[in-house]
Amino acid sequence: MSAAALLVCVMSVPSYAAGWQQEGNRWRYSDESADWYNGGWYWIDGDHDGRAECYYFDGDGYMAADEETPDGYRVDASGAWVVDGRVQVRNLYADGPGAVKGAEQSASGGSQVSGGSASGSGGLTAEQIAAGPGAVPKENASDPASGGASDQPISGRVIDPSRPMVALTYDDGPQTTAGNRIMDCLARYDAKATFFVVGDRCASRASEMQRMAAEGHEIGNHTYQHKYLNKLDAAQIRYQIEQGRQAVTDACGVSPALVRLPGGNKNDTVLANVAYPMIMWSVDTRDWATRNTQSTVSAVLNSVRDGDIVLMHELYESTAEATEQIVPELIARGYQLVTVSELAQARGIPLEPGKLYYNFR
Repeated sequence: MSAAALLVCVMSVPSYAAGWQQEGNRWRYSDESADWYNGGWYWIDGDHDGRAECYYFDGDGYMAADEETPDGYRVDASGAWVVDGRVQVRNLYADGPGAVKGAEQSASGGSQVSGGSASGSGGLTAEQIAAGPGAVPKENASDPASGGASDQPISGRVIDPSRPMVALTYDDGPQTTAGNRIMDCLARYDAKATFFVVGDRCASRASEMQRMAAEGHEIGNHTYQHKYLNKLDAAQIRYQIEQGRQAVTDACGVSPALVRLPGGNKNDTVLANVAYPMIMWSVDTRDWATRNTQSTVSAVLNSVRDGDIVLMHELYESTAEATEQIVPELIARGYQLVTVSELAQARGIPLEPGKLYYNFR
């Protein structure tokens, strides 16, 4: 799709707020309620010669253009996802953003990219979503009284509470290439990490998810579509959390006990509607911004302390390479590399639903 074709499409949109809108040299898209699409991938159906195309909108509602999206896909100057110079339209879509299997239609004809219908197999009913926190069947939920531990495999290794320890965490996966490289490194040193995964990426990468669980890593919930929850209403927040949880369970049999908020963004509505412990961080590597191995290594090694939670992202080869330097150096310094739940338990700190945790010092 050319920029000119996009312009033709925009000029054909009625004068009300719904549809494509241009602000300077940037583009936005709103539905009929004048809400900007934001924080993820959307299908815009029926435009551009009748083809359905997929676009990424950032948290402020602006379409990504001529760049790589946060989840690692290249878009051209018109905002369309491209592979080897070819625009990827719906009938070509195989393993793209979110590995779409279905879509939840919006009133304006656009559709939020999803891994399946909300009412499909393994999804939540409208009644469950409306019911809010606590709607998850008890047999599928974690037990907060147990310190937040999920039903994941427990290794036979021994954690010494008297020794320093750190929790390495990786967001935005699963991403097969970097993720397996990270796990290869962790396995060499009998180290564990916590992976906060995006639900609509899990089904297409189930083998990586199953490896995470089998090797004793903790799997946390990073929502279903990486939406900034502070921009959503209560029902939408619950949908993102519970569909994310279900997607993880469907992929690897684990029910995640912890949540990480996309971008760390929160408000009172978020805190009231996320019925799980929310894990923040005390060391921010900004690996997503620098994409630089040494910057990520330095961000950790120059500031890490006992009880820290380190934020990285599973999407980048530079982060995998940084992990290969960070892990042996931390171990050489005497740190135990543990999951978030292991760190909390070792420090005697219960993980409670609806509360925020930045470190366990």
